[in-house]
Parts: sequence; C-alpha cells; structure tokens
Amino acid sequence: SDAVLGDPAEDIAGLALSVGSPAAVRAATLAGYGARPCLRGLWLARCDAVVHLAEALDGHRGGPLPAAVPLLRTRLRRAWEPILLERVTELRDDGREDTA
Repeated sequence: SDAVLGDPAEDIAGLALSVGSPAAVRAATLAGYGARPCLRGLWLARCDAVVHLAEALDGHRGGPLPAAVPLLRTRLRRAWEPILLERVTELRDDGREDTA
C-alpha cells in the first residue's frame, strides 16, 4: 500500500485558509485532535498566508495588482479569525492525550 502518515497541522492549516479558523478548529476537535495540532495548524496557516501575500505583492512594482491578491487577502483574513480557546482546550472524557 502507498499509505502516508502526515501531520494533521497541514490539514488544519488548509481548512483554516479555506473556511476560516473557527471552522477548522471545530472540525479538528470533532476529529479528535487536541490543542497542540490545532494551534500548530493555525500558526502554519497564518505564516503561509502572510508569505504568499507578500510574494504576490513583491512582484507588484507600481503596475496593477496580481489577480490573486484579493483571494490571498481573504485567505489571510480567514487564517487570522479569532477562535474560542475553550474549544481547543476542551478536556476529553476518555483521558486521551493530544494527537501528534
């Protein structure tokens, strides 16, 4: 089999950029992930969003903005949406540790 073991923070980051940080944290929490992978995913999304927007703007030298800039700004805004810390730090009834 070609199975791959990946970092859940990558998936959480992708969700945060696509649907927003609160929804990404909610989905990750429902999937059984704890605070650590959720917070790593959010920081990954935030850093990626800043880097991608900066790269797009760096190529802009007084001419028209690249077509991707509005989408990149939206992704940056989604990544930096506030989250409820209580949702990330909920204690589980089964006593499991954070996954990751």
